Amino acid sequence: MKNILKHPNLLWMVGLTAIFVISFSYIFDSKLNLNGDNCYYFANATSLANGDGYADMFGKPTTNFPPGYPLLMAPLRMVTDSIVAQKILNGLFLLAGVLLLFSTMVRAGFKRSLAFLAGSAVLITPHLLEFTTMMMSEASCFCCLALIFWLFQGIMQKEKERPVWRMWQFYLMLTLLVFSYYIRTQAIAIIAGFVLGALAMRRWAMSAAVVGAFAAGYLPWMLRNSLLELNQSRYISQIDFTNILSTTKMLIVQAIPESIIPFVPVNYDEAPGALLWLFAIVLLAVILYGFWNMGKLRWPMFFYFCGTIGIISLFNVPSQYRYLTTMTPFLTAALFAGLWQIGERLSQRYAGAKFSPWILLLLFIPAFAQESNNKRHTLGDLHATAVQEFPTNYRNFFEMGKALAKQKPDAIVCSRKPELLYATSGMRGVHYIESEDAGKVIQGMIDRKVDYVLFEQLGFGSTYRYLLPCLQAHPDIFKAVHKIPNPDTFLFYFNKKEAMKWLKNNNNE
Repeated sequence: MKNILKHPNLLWMVGLTAIFVISFSYIFDSKLNLNGDNCYYFANATSLANGDGYADMFGKPTTNFPPGYPLLMAPLRMVTDSIVAQKILNGLFLLAGVLLLFSTMVRAGFKRSLAFLAGSAVLITPHLLEFTTMMMSEASCFCCLALIFWLFQGIMQKEKERPVWRMWQFYLMLTLLVFSYYIRTQAIAIIAGFVLGALAMRRWAMSAAVVGAFAAGYLPWMLRNSLLELNQSRYISQIDFTNILSTTKMLIVQAIPESIIPFVPVNYDEAPGALLWLFAIVLLAVILYGFWNMGKLRWPMFFYFCGTIGIISLFNVPSQYRYLTTMTPFLTAALFAGLWQIGERLSQRYAGAKFSPWILLLLFIPAFAQESNNKRHTLGDLHATAVQEFPTNYRNFFEMGKALAKQKPDAIVCSRKPELLYATSGMRGVHYIESEDAGKVIQGMIDRKVDYVLFEQLGFGSTYRYLLPCLQAHPDIFKAVHKIPNPDTFLFYFNKKEAMKWLKNNNNE
């Protein structure tokens, strides 16, 4: 007990850990998330774990996603194929990031109770928890960014003792700045934040060091992609300068108010009303004031915020709150810092008393008062999703893959969702050609060396428009070998010889 009392931060961190265990256990979803991205991460991590380099399920080098998160997944993937284990790892990234954020706020001069409340708010933020319980990169990226800010705060405090160039923490910080970009391309905003922040602080050499570190760290990836004749980034094609103002408005007026804690449910299909505009502007002002009171961190955090908004505004894909996820904890910390500073000034001026951070517990009311609406906006929504089983159509789909894996583990399966099959059964798969021309569909299967075709009833129109007519018209090419009823899910053997014969006879070579 005496040792614990010597480290006052430890008791607060234990409290944050307890809150994490409760909230993460409550919303934890052991099922595979049905978005394809988390499956691609799993395939990339499997390739790294097997010593095959950064590649897809077929061993083909890829740049579909940056390699940082799969690299973090790979050690665990070496010892287990458990999806649950990877999700727990994500939870630990979230917890570590929150503890670092708590420590950073304390280092910046804020009361431990205030830092504790900010960390607690992060741990009950539904949108952040939603991505943490998937195999997605948001939690690990947040953890990396939190460690960067924590290191920078410590470096600034020790600067009077010795130059930053003689601190190992500085070089670790530079390394993590580069690695954050490898986790999420969007993290280029943190690099820009430190470059511009250092310039604002008139630390020219530090700014140059960040640029130099990024250039040196990015060069190997660029050379690798160039030598393999791969695209440098899939996000380049998503840049669109025509919607910058409308996207920026959406982020500030709708996404930020919804993301933090959250305060209000937002309908993105409706134009924001005057009340939401007013609330969003006041909220943004308080957050910016909170950044200003972060001491030496003010400029890197401020420019990181500006960079994040700027980058998201360039994308031509609907994002809502998604791309703000890794920044949400820092926005939350700034909100609590700003409100406390405002409350402190007003209390001393008009009441002659100090402002208690515990008053900010009122901010937690919206998080618990809102009713579930099946849109993953509340903790209740996430819990309801977590305890639900997969619909029978998905269960049949996965069971078919597992059954085939026991008999033909090296077979290639053609289906609507090959990435889901790979993550659940290890079966490699491809998508069918989306064409009403049966010849093109069959030729695509031959080119991709398909062995089996899986007909599912997951509700995707392309299956019934392109695949089903082809299966029905060519029973000699597609032979049913297994069926799971309710709803009917079929596995067909693809007879390549008959397929090539039919193509030849119909001049579809």
